[in-house]
Amino acid sequence: MHIKFYLLAFALVLAGCALTATDPDAAKGKVPSREQLIHHHYNLDMVDGVKLSDMLGQQLETGKRPDIEFQEGFRLAGIAGCNRFMGQGKLDQGALSMAPGPSTRMACIGELSKVEQTVFTVLHDGAQIRIKDQQLILLHQDHTLVYQLADYVY
Repeated sequence: MHIKFYLLAFALVLAGCALTATDPDAAKGKVPSREQLIHHHYNLDMVDGVKLSDMLGQQLETGKRPDIEFQEGFRLAGIAGCNRFMGQGKLDQGALSMAPGPSTRMACIGELSKVEQTVFTVLHDGAQIRIKDQQLILLHQDHTLVYQLADYVY
């Protein structure tokens, strides 16, 4: 009788651990592979739950809007806010990061400067990456970036 009780208690503890060990952000999408990311281009849509256009008070034109592109060899390139960047990407156990690389050094002020700093922080520190409904979601310990698929060729 005691053995059955202990086995049941052990099973419940294991079930509880399995539930708490589940990534709470997994519901926001699936972890993509490198192959699913390469040759895709995304425009930044939201920063920490706020639409970029609302944050800036305007919609930025294509080519000046913060974005990210996944290139051959898993190189990353894009616009962080005001400045273009590139660097070697790394995808490890569902976390995306980028080694600092070359970038332009144009002056950046106001809210766009804050966006740029957030993008660089997320990419350099690393963030959990998810794909859901043509959105790329980067979940950093302090920030969440949501990019919308904007491939050049459909």
